[in-house]
Amino acid sequence: MIVQAKNHRQVLLQRLTPDDYGKLVEYLQQLGPDTLKRFGPHAFGMQAVLECFQNPENSAYVALDAETFRIIAYSIIKTGYLEHDRERLQSYGLVLDKLTDCTFAPSVADSWQSMGIGNSLFGFVLLELKARGIQRIILWGGVQCDNEKAVNYYRRNGFTTLGQFVYNGLNYDMILDIG
Repeated sequence: MIVQAKNHRQVLLQRLTPDDYGKLVEYLQQLGPDTLKRFGPHAFGMQAVLECFQNPENSAYVALDAETFRIIAYSIIKTGYLEHDRERLQSYGLVLDKLTDCTFAPSVADSWQSMGIGNSLFGFVLLELKARGIQRIILWGGVQCDNEKAVNYYRRNGFTTLGQFVYNGLNYDMILDIG
């Protein structure tokens, strides 16, 4: 799918393929310090990427600059939930389902933030998840409470706050029911 960013550049939205792994490592390694401290579902080297996507529960989606074909945004999806979050998520009264829940971690390259790319990629991912029978999206590791830009992004996209927890600062657990 091709969309236009607010800077009038064309952007290609697609599922991540093994041919994109090298581009993904380049993307991850060029993230700025503020983005790096907030995004970390896996390590950023090639070996970590290969190991991550050997797991059939993990899939990903990317936005590529249609001119350069460089990745400018990345979202990883894990079917189910993170086992180490299970107890905390259940404490909110959630009945978790490994088949219809998924865990979601998005990022956008620093120079492409506030260009509408995150919203476009999320819309694309949402269509794919619904087609796969996913009914609920859980944020991967929550979102840091002081990351107002991200918290507002999630709220604009329909996520609700379940509660708070402390891990490297105060974080919100947020979910979106899509079923």
